[in-house]
Amino acid sequence: MNNLKGGLMSDEQTPKDKAQILLDKLMTGKQVHQIFAESMREQLLINGKPMHHWEEHFKITIPTDNLTPSLCKELSMKLIQLNQEAAFFQACATAKAQIIKRGTSAAYNDKFNTIIQQYKSERKKLPAAATLETMARLDNEDLDSAQTIADIESKFWKDILEHLSTCRRLIENASMNIATELKSL
Repeated sequence: MNNLKGGLMSDEQTPKDKAQILLDKLMTGKQVHQIFAESMREQLLINGKPMHHWEEHFKITIPTDNLTPSLCKELSMKLIQLNQEAAFFQACATAKAQIIKRGTSAAYNDKFNTIIQQYKSERKKLPAAATLETMARLDNEDLDSAQTIADIESKFWKDILEHLSTCRRLIENASMNIATELKSL
């Protein structure tokens, strides 16, 4: 039967023991996640720079006190510039992802057809379709990885654009509130 020391659960354990085992597993998963997240922020390059660079570059700090119409205008101008930059990067990333996807699909189809032709030329019985698909995909792992990275990059820029859009809405709301306050004075 499973035991507590091995981290496995049994019917003989109390609910508290089971909860502790689950919590321990969760904390281990959290540590793995933190290591992965930190490593990814440093090692995964987007447009030649690590993610933390873009995090700082596109960071907009909206003060919660002493917000003036001129500061709102300044923040809006900065947002326009950042939005244009992110939109360009996102368009490039999307185009790159589409090109890689097309190349990956073509390479897969070529490999799939080559495998079928090889079996036919050797007069061997064709394996199941799922087996043929797996065989064709094995040679395309590098292209599949490239496609995954391209999709991640495209989604990254989409998320940056959404962040900038949220900041724009906050600044617009702040500007309207300031204008309302100034009118009531």
